[in-house]
Amino acid sequence: MPSNLQIILVAGASVFFLIILYLFFRPLFARKLIQNPIDSSQSMLFADEAEQGTLSFESEKDLIQDQELIILNLISLDKSNFDMNQVLTLLKNLNGKHAEGFFIYRDLRGIETFRVASGINPGLLELDTETHVLLLAIDLHQVTDPINAFETMLELASNIAEKLHASICNSARAPLSKQMIEHFKSKAQEIGHLQSIKNFSKNEENK
Repeated sequence: MPSNLQIILVAGASVFFLIILYLFFRPLFARKLIQNPIDSSQSMLFADEAEQGTLSFESEKDLIQDQELIILNLISLDKSNFDMNQVLTLLKNLNGKHAEGFFIYRDLRGIETFRVASGINPGLLELDTETHVLLLAIDLHQVTDPINAFETMLELASNIAEKLHASICNSARAPLSKQMIEHFKSKAQEIGHLQSIKNFSKNEENK
């Protein structure tokens, strides 16, 4: 039977061994604890980006690398929140289709041309949304008639701005100038011309 002295020596050795293990592994534990909050923060950031990215067009299935976005912002003149019941009713009356929290507008062939959303994250337009900014977005590369699509969006923006007492601004939320409108039209015409050339080339290849 072990004596008291032997028991004390064994216990002391065990405690000493545990202390050595703690001192050796403590830096690893500390790095792991620090890394976890960083990873969590990055996950939250990426989640926010994914939420913003929901303002995407249906033709993502046929995604092309080229992208030419035109974004217009409608900002309340007195910076007060819009009456969402009025906004939703107006957009529906202007032939918008409410889907996935956005309003989608299509051309005569039923192809999506542009969307209307809240200019404040996450961009959804629902009855309980609080926003003083409406955002209209179009990708000129994903519409069949870029110039007509842009002019339609601009006309809708003017109509909405008049009804809601809002100012039309560019993507930087600066007042939209005539020069900027002409620039957008020029870009739309350029892309439309390129699309015509591509379509002609495809037709020639298929002959």
